[in-house]
Amino acid sequence: MSEAPNLDVVVAGLAVVDIIGKPVNVHRPPRKGSLAEVDFLTMTTGGNVSNVGIDLAKLGFRIGAITRVGNDSFGRFLLQEYARLGLETSGVTVDGEAQTSATFVAVDKSGERTFFHTRGCMARFRPQDVLAHSDLLRRSSWLVFGYLGLLPEMHDELPRLLRTIREHAGCRIVLDTGGIPPRMAERPLMALLSSVDCFVPSFAEAVRLTGAKSVESIVRKLRRVMKSGIVGVKLGARGCYIDDGARGAYVPAVRVRTVADTTGAGDAFVAGMVAALLKGHDPFTAAGIANAVAADCVSAVGASTAIRSFDSYVRS
Repeated sequence: MSEAPNLDVVVAGLAVVDIIGKPVNVHRPPRKGSLAEVDFLTMTTGGNVSNVGIDLAKLGFRIGAITRVGNDSFGRFLLQEYARLGLETSGVTVDGEAQTSATFVAVDKSGERTFFHTRGCMARFRPQDVLAHSDLLRRSSWLVFGYLGLLPEMHDELPRLLRTIREHAGCRIVLDTGGIPPRMAERPLMALLSSVDCFVPSFAEAVRLTGAKSVESIVRKLRRVMKSGIVGVKLGARGCYIDDGARGAYVPAVRVRTVADTTGAGDAFVAGMVAALLKGHDPFTAAGIANAVAADCVSAVGASTAIRSFDSYVRS
């Protein structure tokens, strides 16, 4: 029997179905019992496994997924989309006792989002869900794990899980944040990040996580606990700040004419960053490519709708 092909990236953690409605004014809902029209409603994939995984597949990489879905129509939809886009799905556990995690995403006229979420089977996601598929990890160059902050049952065991993966699988690790992660003291933060190769939270997430108030102070604090690898801060329309251990620099954003939907922008950045690093680019060039992928993401409704092949970002 021939060996299974190698993977470029395994994406592990949260997978959800997103029901996106636009425009929705959450500050002025319709009266009770009445109906308000929206321009459209659509169902799409969501969560870091879907967003980062599908983005990377569209960029041209070989991807494996490790997550949980329910034995329901939402779960079948996710598995169908993963298979259609070429993701390896042997690491996806079908949970017969809880529904697929799902989110209603209310998008206002400016493209900003408000989320209504049910955790479903992701409340049952544990380290063993990942370690049971160590074969996928050993076949991969990178692992992207997320989200820190939205998988509370994993939080205490996450440092040990990442350390085990680093020691026994050998792949490089990106830890991705989602929402607002818990505030952490320096020692727990060191335990969490000591096995991580790339950590670039958003500014709001980084402030909450570290207690620091400026980009430079955030990076200094993260660098005290993460001695090597890539540290940075995503800054939305301002781009990002990246520190490679030798120097730090702001990398400007790519201009977007019209923001349609900011869903998945942070995940698109992660996908672009990992893709560029896989292609051998330095962290600062990789961040510029990541900003371009994120800019495409927000130009269309849905987290992965507008993502193109990797070569198109290198040429642009």
